[in-house]
Amino acid sequence: MKRLLIITALLALLLPVQAVGTDAKKQYSSPRRYPAEIECAINRDIQKADSLVKAGKPDEALTFYKKSLKSKDSLYNRITTSQMEEILSLYNMDKLTLQKEQRRNMFHQICLSISVIIIFALLLFNIHIYRSRKRLQKDEKEMRRLTAIAEEANEIKSRFLTTISYNIRIPLNNVVGFSQLMTEDANLSEDEKREYSGIIQSNSAELIRLVNNILDLSRLEANMMKFQLQNCNVQEWCNELPCLVQMRSEGSIHLELVADTGNAIIHTDVSRLTQLVSGMLLYPVECKRTRIVNMQLTYNPETQAINCRIENSPLTDPAFSSQKESISHRINLLFFEHFNGSYRVEKSGDNPIIYFTYPTLTT
Repeated sequence: MKRLLIITALLALLLPVQAVGTDAKKQYSSPRRYPAEIECAINRDIQKADSLVKAGKPDEALTFYKKSLKSKDSLYNRITTSQMEEILSLYNMDKLTLQKEQRRNMFHQICLSISVIIIFALLLFNIHIYRSRKRLQKDEKEMRRLTAIAEEANEIKSRFLTTISYNIRIPLNNVVGFSQLMTEDANLSEDEKREYSGIIQSNSAELIRLVNNILDLSRLEANMMKFQLQNCNVQEWCNELPCLVQMRSEGSIHLELVADTGNAIIHTDVSRLTQLVSGMLLYPVECKRTRIVNMQLTYNPETQAINCRIENSPLTDPAFSSQKESISHRINLLFFEHFNGSYRVEKSGDNPIIYFTYPTLTT
């Protein structure tokens, strides 16, 4: 019965553990005492209480039980506080370690970012160097090509000047020579004077034509030629061309013209176009030999252009080949290209064929 009362009292004392913790701290919470010493003291009190219970002194045993319970509560609080402090210390250490790792990771990320930026900058620099080198190589290649073209052009120009000087010198010498002869020789007959005058006139005309061709070529190459542009009906222009050729050739050139151009209209310098086309149909030098020239003009609605084909042209006859004919071909090419057309000479047997195109406005 006494043991039952003691156990009941102990259970009642276990409930208000926090309320009785203050007295236990005053007795056992000395900063110099360690948990092991406190635990030994509690065990001694419990042993004394057990001895008093066996001796039949429950009231005295109850006091030791209360004292031991208070001591245990104080010990548990102290252990809990110590563990909490240790946990807090570990938390702070982990927090500091985490912050250190975060700073280290941030430093690594910064270093990595800087490395990536440097690598990217180096890559861009290498690409720029590569492109610059390619551009320099391309410019150098283009410069070599232009230099070769310039040297070739200079050589062609030198040959051209040499040849053209010879072609100019001959008629000029004839004009000067026969003029002096007519002036200084008073014994010339009327027939001789008429003959010399004819020679002077023909050479003067040849000289003027040659100089005009050279000037036209220079203007076309410099894109400084002035044109008097107007609309021209191709079919009407073709109707007048055979009579013009017949008159200028004095009947030696017979033009067989086939024109199927409909109502095609071109915008051009009619006088200049007529001069160039008639130059393809007439003899480049004085010749009375009868010649048949075939000319065909057609309208191509797909390309919106007039296509022309000239066969047996005196301008392409090898018998009349000279520097003057080369100048005429060059002038024709530049003229048609100026108006977005084309001009070419294709070899076909003994006498090449002339082809040229000219764009139309309306049909």
